Amino acid sequence: MTESTFAQRWAGESGLPYWEAGSGETIVAIIDGERPSTRAHALLAESRRIMVFAMTADLGPQEAAHRIGAAVGALGVERFDLMGDGAGAVAAMWLAAAPQTDIGSVVLAAPDGLPDEAFREMKRPVLVLSGTKDQSDADDRYRTLLPDCHFMFVYDAGRDICAERPEALAFIALEFFERRDLFLVSRESGITLP
Repeated sequence: MTESTFAQRWAGESGLPYWEAGSGETIVAIIDGERPSTRAHALLAESRRIMVFAMTADLGPQEAAHRIGAAVGALGVERFDLMGDGAGAVAAMWLAAAPQTDIGSVVLAAPDGLPDEAFREMKRPVLVLSGTKDQSDADDRYRTLLPDCHFMFVYDAGRDICAERPEALAFIALEFFERRDLFLVSRESGITLP
């Protein structure tokens, strides 16, 4: 599957744009920036339906989460797994914290931005991925704050795991989404897919 198989669509009353590919159980991905999809998203679309929403500079993470949640609901998606990349990770966490959403698991790839104390109440399993070349401490802050947080290093990746290690990101995310709490990763550290 290639990135060109993603179709751009609009959701909700506001006509929020998103890109969609694949079929089956749904993954909602919130990305940092304007790129509609990546190779990692295309790999996820081989076994799941994926809906990719881009963060826009005019919205804060809470407002973006609210709009994306409303858009997904307007499309009739009742349950989904959630993925946040970079600045999209903060919006993903706000969406996961919303009590009215039915979200299975959450994967945060190189989260950019500080977690909010409200996230401490998170009841969903969360996997935080950090590149071995990433010098940020954001992932440590998420790991410390979240009660059910798993942590894993992605070898030979920096801040943009989605672009630098798409195969590793897709593999790890699918394993976590499918196995949820049975996904055994040390809460301290882990390295996979050298």
